[in-house]
Amino acid sequence: MGNVCSSGQKKKKDKDSASEKSDDSPPYQEADKKDLISTESNAGDEKRAPLAAVEALPDVTPLPEANGNQLQDHQNHQPPTALGKTSGADKDSSTTTPQGAQAPSDVANANPAAGNLSVLQGKPPPGRKIERDKKIVVYILADNSTEYKKHKRVVHSLYKHFKSKCQSRGFDFIIADVHDSEPETEPGNGNAKKDFSRLQEVKRWTQTPLEAQGGHEEAANCLCEITRHSAGAYIVPVLFLGATLGTPMLPLTIESQDFTSVLGTASEAERLLLEKWYTIDNSYQPMCHRLHAQQVDPYSGQANGELNELLAVLLRLFSEDVKDSYLTTVVEQEINNTVLMSQELAKRCIWIQTGQVPRAPENSSQLELEVQRRISRVYSKLKSQLCEKNLIRLLPTMSILDEELSAVIESLLDKALAGIFEEHQLKSSIPYNTLGVDRVLLEELQLVGHYSKLLAQNSANFDIMNDVKRYIRDSTVQPLVVSGARGSGKSVLVSKIMENVHRWKPEAQLILRYANLSARSSDLTSLLGSMANQMSVLETGHQYQVPHTLEAYAGVIREILDRQQRFFVLIIDGVDELQREETLDWLPLQLGSAKLILTVSELAEESEDGADGTGAGGDGFDMLAALAQLGIPQRCFLRVRQFTERQWHDILSSGGGDFYAANGALKLPDEWKTLHGKTPYHAKSLWWLAWLGHVAQPISEIGDISGRILQVLESKFATDQVELLLLIVRLSPWGIRESDCLGVFQKMTQVEAQVAFKIWSKFCWLMGPMLLGLKNIRIADRSFGRAVLARYAQKQWLVHEALRDYFDRQDSEFKGSQGVNTYNYQKYLKLPYHHFCAVIEDKPAPHKIDILFNCFYFTDLQWIANKVHATGPDHLLNDILQAVWLAKSGGEDSTSEYVHIHFLKRFLEQYLHELSYDGQQFYTLMKYYLKTSFRESPELKDDEKIRSWWECTNELEFAFLEILNADLDAENGNRADETPATGDGEAEASTATSTVRGYDVLMNLPQPGCYVASLSTERAEICIWDVKNCCRIRELQGIQQPTAMCPVGSYEAAVLCRREIRVINLDEGKFKVRFCMDDIYHYIILFVSNTQVTLKGVMNQKMPYFGLHDQNHLVCLSRNRMYVNLMNLESGDCVTTFKAGEDRFLNSLLVSGDGRILVCGDETQKPFPLLVWHLSQRKLLYDLRIPHHDFLTSLSAITHEGSYVCVVAKELNEPTTPNFIVVYDLQSGTLFKKWKPSCNTVSLAISQVNACVIAGLEDAKILIWDLVTGNCKSTLIGHNAPVTFLKLDPLGKVLLSYDKEGRDGAIRMWELNSGMTISGKFDIGVFISFFSTAKSLAVFKPPAQVSTSEILPNGAFVVLALKDRNSLLTLALKNYGSGSGDALDDDCGGTLYGNPDNQHKIFDLSN
Repeated sequence: MGNVCSSGQKKKKDKDSASEKSDDSPPYQEADKKDLISTESNAGDEKRAPLAAVEALPDVTPLPEANGNQLQDHQNHQPPTALGKTSGADKDSSTTTPQGAQAPSDVANANPAAGNLSVLQGKPPPGRKIERDKKIVVYILADNSTEYKKHKRVVHSLYKHFKSKCQSRGFDFIIADVHDSEPETEPGNGNAKKDFSRLQEVKRWTQTPLEAQGGHEEAANCLCEITRHSAGAYIVPVLFLGATLGTPMLPLTIESQDFTSVLGTASEAERLLLEKWYTIDNSYQPMCHRLHAQQVDPYSGQANGELNELLAVLLRLFSEDVKDSYLTTVVEQEINNTVLMSQELAKRCIWIQTGQVPRAPENSSQLELEVQRRISRVYSKLKSQLCEKNLIRLLPTMSILDEELSAVIESLLDKALAGIFEEHQLKSSIPYNTLGVDRVLLEELQLVGHYSKLLAQNSANFDIMNDVKRYIRDSTVQPLVVSGARGSGKSVLVSKIMENVHRWKPEAQLILRYANLSARSSDLTSLLGSMANQMSVLETGHQYQVPHTLEAYAGVIREILDRQQRFFVLIIDGVDELQREETLDWLPLQLGSAKLILTVSELAEESEDGADGTGAGGDGFDMLAALAQLGIPQRCFLRVRQFTERQWHDILSSGGGDFYAANGALKLPDEWKTLHGKTPYHAKSLWWLAWLGHVAQPISEIGDISGRILQVLESKFATDQVELLLLIVRLSPWGIRESDCLGVFQKMTQVEAQVAFKIWSKFCWLMGPMLLGLKNIRIADRSFGRAVLARYAQKQWLVHEALRDYFDRQDSEFKGSQGVNTYNYQKYLKLPYHHFCAVIEDKPAPHKIDILFNCFYFTDLQWIANKVHATGPDHLLNDILQAVWLAKSGGEDSTSEYVHIHFLKRFLEQYLHELSYDGQQFYTLMKYYLKTSFRESPELKDDEKIRSWWECTNELEFAFLEILNADLDAENGNRADETPATGDGEAEASTATSTVRGYDVLMNLPQPGCYVASLSTERAEICIWDVKNCCRIRELQGIQQPTAMCPVGSYEAAVLCRREIRVINLDEGKFKVRFCMDDIYHYIILFVSNTQVTLKGVMNQKMPYFGLHDQNHLVCLSRNRMYVNLMNLESGDCVTTFKAGEDRFLNSLLVSGDGRILVCGDETQKPFPLLVWHLSQRKLLYDLRIPHHDFLTSLSAITHEGSYVCVVAKELNEPTTPNFIVVYDLQSGTLFKKWKPSCNTVSLAISQVNACVIAGLEDAKILIWDLVTGNCKSTLIGHNAPVTFLKLDPLGKVLLSYDKEGRDGAIRMWELNSGMTISGKFDIGVFISFFSTAKSLAVFKPPAQVSTSEILPNGAFVVLALKDRNSLLTLALKNYGSGSGDALDDDCGGTLYGNPDNQHKIFDLSN
């Protein structure tokens, strides 16, 4: 990062210490031509700034550092929106990438649950900092000189390129250029012109905010723009600075102490001039003299001369340090509030130097000397703060083509944006590992917390706060209803409750939602679903998987409340805006130990929201009266009152809040304090009018305050501009991105982009607290939003149409840097809603209801799937609800004839949780839902839309999973329809359902076809399954406690039963026959009967490890764990014993796929070694160990040929550090590779086919390490819990991953060698891409936890055993490779397992 520089927020007389030098941002140095050539020659193909060495400065006495950081301090004590507040830019140093083969990581070593727990408990976000939005602002710092016009055009020409690049990463992008380009320099000398004629317009001097009066309008606008973006965006400053600093401004205020000292040295004429223009302001602290801007006469030519003379007087009388405090220009203020205040901005800043530091001529004027001194001082400070590599020198003598300059600026901006992308990913407050908590839920809670923090900065009448506190603490079991007029501060009250509830009740679990804050709080069902999910996570650790219906969620909430295990405080703010039906059956009336607070607006008049779809619900439905009829006691109804006379007087005297900068300098007329209707919204509106300088206008009725605000805005802009800007913001549900608002406004007004931004920037500045920047731009107050819709009702249809056309013209997908496509999130989010509104409000359009429900957005399955994938199913469901509501508002009472709409709605309600997890499952679930729906209701095939969806799912060309089971919710196993046959030794099928459900092991069977074996220990059974047909074909019962198995030959298996290994013929359903009747006595006992061979007493009870050497031999860990036995499966003899030494206890056993190499862990010696034997040669090859490290042999893997073994190791001396991965070359016995990810590895696999090691990490990532280069070549993103299970298909091409603990309930399939770029979804609609040799193939979230699984060759089929279910879930991977489910259909269908006569038989082996 750049240097650590002082903030400048100190008194002007204080002395600062000098700034420290940064290691990675060296100061500018004088460089000769040789140095420059050397630097450029080492840069390779990297584009560098032309002549990046700074010129040698003239010999100027360096100024004290203390004065240098005070340019913004005495800008007349400007308001927090301008100078009183810091820019908000962070001073955090950038994260350093670890050296060596380190894994890219963004999660700290802390427990991932810790960061999520506080937000789940409803605690307010810590500190004042709010996480930044995905927004990048290129802010241009410059004076108004015309010499920058050409170069600024070059920057603006790059807008489309960088906007597209940012959109592909989910970021908004704008170029902020607030400056006018007007002649400000005298020809020839480049000095600042002493002309204030441009500033004489009375509106610029008086009817503006206080900090903008006296010619400071542009400065105030610029600094407000900086503050606005610093709060939530990433800023890239582009500084244009040459030989001028622009027009100097007169100070708005001068501290009385300084003013008195100046008068003491002034002549009589100078004193009279100073006293004429500066009057004392006793209300300001400290006391000051304020520029008397109101006396400027716009029709008088005398003012310009006096103002120039006043500036000259101040230049003569001020000392240098006082000049630095009071006399400044716009660009100086911008520099001081950006690059000199924030290391982060200094590091990113691009400096385009367009001139040299001027040398003052011999007969220089006072102003010329001051300009030369100040610019030299600015250059000196910039040298020590900015990065040399970001300097572009464009001296007047140079001839630089626009294309050359554009290429250099593009290269520098590319680097800046790449750093921002990485920083945002690293600093994201929601990690990948959420321990299975839905990211959508955490984002909603984060939004609620940030909104509450913004609301808490406002004032309201908190007289009832003690009543709320008493309710939360006492034993009341009924809900509390808080009512009040619109604008009375109910939401502010709720935000204050959030701040205090954990002080009142430390054990409280706050569940808070604001109506219409987001799509997940825009209807009652979604809001209750979000609350139920949060409660279930706190109560049980996981989310309930119930249908997305009001009844289901209400049932979950009641069930959790009935348990009374936690003290829940539920708050719904604005519930009346969502209640569109008169039934309140969802509302729990008996809460037990919990609390429920509802805020309701008093019904005063009909809703004026029109067709925006976000207004108060229910055609004049009186929510308050309905609640009163439920039997809730009267004491549980509280009313937010208006301010009392004293409170009203106090808040209008000093309660303007942080936004209004003037403190005591901003005065409201006394007659305003007598107005009636004293609500926080009215107080906020009056302060806003006074801040704008409109205190002379009489206000007789406060009820029309919103109309007065709109009149004031129309007086400062063209009426149509105000109308369009307000409607664009208001008609966009949940706000609109700034770049989109600018794009629509520019298209509708047909103005240039830079002109449109200047209008927008000033609009945002003057709107002040009436706009809210919460991820998007939105109107802060509902009352003001209703006034906007009422005043500009006639143009709503026009704006909806413009918004629809704007998004419709955009591409649906963006191409990333590596060729991967990402969805246009904003288009999928906004376009359907504005289309619906435009259709409904288009009065001449006939059959508008048919047009609405049969439109492209409800009939095209690809659009529907893409929308679910891009934005989540919540927004698609919201589209349906909005369309239905709009249809009803248009006079259509019934929508039952639109079968496809109801079908789609039921589908989303059924699978909302699965699709919220990952929309990639859409086609998997849609095809299954279509199949089951056709089976239950064949008439659905008659609907043209639904039939077209079925045809679409059958014509897909990309890989997806198809569910082969007939019923996902089946509890019992699938048996064939026919009655099982019986034979010798077989028992008839039992019709009783076993009380023990589930399976412990699934195993691929080696014979041709698609078959797996399942093993259930408690039910003492082994079953053979036909994967393609999803049915059992053999069932072997009565096997004593089978716990593990290993296929032997075509139809046999070695099965671990207790501590015995038995060889069973799976086809015939019997133990292997041995005809030799000789008893062989050894320390291993061979138990012989006429029907079976049993290796009895072989295994250790706690570590029953064994593996196959060849078809006739297996190796197993001995009972005492001191050696490994090689056993003959035919005779039961112990062929040989492998022993490493006396008293060495082994704790693992790993056999290579070809059976040649055996690897065991030894837990006796320190550090734990790895012992490697060659089974064929029957000798110990290596005793591998690392000093001061232990091997975690439970996390190990070996290649099929036994060439490499990988294992996780742990440092003994630093037990808190993450473990790491080592790979040994077993041909030489040497340490081959060593990797240390940033967190613990929890699962491991190795593929010799793809020459890689796969590691599942604690932070929910999967890393793929290249065995050849040692680099991390892939980072697989998608899981939201530690990836504790990894399994490769038998061919080593497809990877199956999931969490065995069931926190992340989904399985994922990955192609390991695709040579493509992958993208993982970890934000709604946003996909972050990584260059990779792997890619995601499919994802599926089953209806229950996975207990065990198996993957068939090439990933053709995945078989899942679900917890407490006797049926296996079979998924076919369609449209992938030659070994997909499609290609294996013939093999699976044409090859029977074993003897055809044994099909579907049940064998009893208990006797």
